[in-house]
Amino acid sequence: MAANINQTAAILQSQQRMLKRKEEARSNWIAGVSHDIRAPLSMVMGYVGQLEEEDTLNQESRKKISVIRKQSEKMKRLIDDLNLASKLEYNMQPIHLKDENVVAVVREVAVEFMNIDLDGKYPVEWIADKEVSACIIVADKSLLKRTISNLVQNCMNHNEDGCTIFISIKIAESKCVISVEDNGKGATKEQIQHLNNTPHYMLRTNRSGEFRHGLRVLIVKQIISSHGGEVVIDQSQYGGLAVQIVLPTAK
Repeated sequence: MAANINQTAAILQSQQRMLKRKEEARSNWIAGVSHDIRAPLSMVMGYVGQLEEEDTLNQESRKKISVIRKQSEKMKRLIDDLNLASKLEYNMQPIHLKDENVVAVVREVAVEFMNIDLDGKYPVEWIADKEVSACIIVADKSLLKRTISNLVQNCMNHNEDGCTIFISIKIAESKCVISVEDNGKGATKEQIQHLNNTPHYMLRTNRSGEFRHGLRVLIVKQIISSHGGEVVIDQSQYGGLAVQIVLPTAK
C-alpha cells in the first residue's frame, strides 16, 4: 500500500516537473520569437518613415507605404500583446498597486481615443453619473489603462465600417463597474457564451472566421483577474457588444 502511494506521488511529481518545463519552454519561445521579430520590424518601420517623408512619391505609392506602416504597427502591437499575455499568465509581469481614481483613469483613455478619431468614424461617448466624480480602487494604473484601451480597440477592430463607442462608470455595492459598449455588429448569445467561457486567446465560431477575438480579450481578463475583479461580456443596449469590468473599491 505504502509502495503504491510512493509510486503515485513520484509519478505526480514527474508530471509536474514536465509541465513546468513545458511552460518555461513556451514562455521562453514566445520571448525569443518576439525579440527576433522586433529587430527586422523596427528596420521596416524606420524605412517606411523615411519613405513617407519623400516629396517625390506619387499618390499610389504613398497609399501603399501607408498600408505597410499600418500593418507594421499592428504587428508590433500584436507582439507586445503576446508578450504581456505570456508574462501575466506566468506571473512574470510586475504589478504596481496603489490607490487610483478609476473615473480619472478611464476618462483619460476616453479622451485619448476622442483626439485620434479625426474622421469621426469611431466617436467615443463618455457617460458618467454626475454623482460619481471618484471611485477609488487599488490598481496598477498602466495596466488598467491598457485594459480600457484594449476594449476600445476591439470595438474598432470588429466594426470596420465604424461605430459609436460608449464608456460608462457606476458604483454598485462597493464595486466599481466600468462598461465599454458599441452599437456595431454585436454577437449572438452563443458567441457571447463562448467569449465568456473560452480560456484561450483565439475564438472562431465558424469556418470563415467571421467572429474572432484575439489576445486583447485574454489580456483584459488576465489583468482584471490579477486585480481581484471579473469581466462579463454581453449584448449591448446599443445593439453591439458590451464588456463590463467589475472591480472592488478600496477599503
